[in-house]
Amino acid sequence: MEADGKASRKPILTVEEQIAHLKAKGVKFVLCDEAEAVRYLAEKCNFFKLASYRKLFAKREGGDRDGQYVDLDFAQLRLLASLDQQLRFVLLGMTLDIEHFQKVAVLHEMDARGEDGYAIVADYMASLSQPNRDYRLHELKMSGYSPYSAGVYAKYADDMPAWVFFELTSFGTLIDFVRFCARRWNDRSLHVAHYDLKGVKSLRNCAAHGSCIVNAFADRGAGRTAVTNSVVRAVSVANVSKATRAKWMGCAAMQQIATVFVVYSRLVPEGRSRKRAMADLASLFARVEDSASILPSQGPDSTAWAAFHFMRSLTKGLGLL
Repeated sequence: MEADGKASRKPILTVEEQIAHLKAKGVKFVLCDEAEAVRYLAEKCNFFKLASYRKLFAKREGGDRDGQYVDLDFAQLRLLASLDQQLRFVLLGMTLDIEHFQKVAVLHEMDARGEDGYAIVADYMASLSQPNRDYRLHELKMSGYSPYSAGVYAKYADDMPAWVFFELTSFGTLIDFVRFCARRWNDRSLHVAHYDLKGVKSLRNCAAHGSCIVNAFADRGAGRTAVTNSVVRAVSVANVSKATRAKWMGCAAMQQIATVFVVYSRLVPEGRSRKRAMADLASLFARVEDSASILPSQGPDSTAWAAFHFMRSLTKGLGLL
């Protein structure tokens, strides 16, 4: 290998070479012919993203076809890419709702406790280490260059109340402010909310950046995040079997999705936002059901199907369907 590691680089493939590569891996073009697949890869989805869903399907072991996929059609990869996009849109909307209503909840609690909206922001900034304070100040300053917030920043830069602070800072800063309030008020529920919101933020970033979610469902039994006991308890009473919970709550991606569903069910009140999320979820799960002829529901290739059905059962148990 070259010293700079460039020997392991893979050359860019033409669309025709991408098709040939997939065929060499055992991918079939029965449900979707090659001509249609060429158009799809050229116009709709990049090869790297599409190919990532292959990890959800079984490979042959041994023999002349060792390493090839057992029964994978291009149409299944295309469907998963589309379902993944729809799932990202649903989750992104839900995480934005959570961010909004968490701000509302904190402001309401401040009012109930008689907090001075200006003083609490000053106290929060004073509580930070110098590097963290500099980071938050830079974040606020950058909002002054945005056409959407420059006027607000100019008016309140020297003396900022919490309701303005929330409009000019990031989700990450809001989460940190929630932790500050939890300590200030000795509020256990806010301590838990702080940790739950970290999972919400991680999933929000994934969805907003267009990263794949569905392919991560292959990584079960190796949860790398720390889901809170509060979420675990909510899932346990959401009419999902113990075996199914054990299967899916060991998946890091599903832990964060479950966290979003649980936090949403608790935080977002009845109204237009909640109705929109419920309609979006219902549309997603209906589409999964309509895809039964393409997406395997049994056997080693049923991971994606099972994941969507776990999400459906969980959201139904939480009152979101």
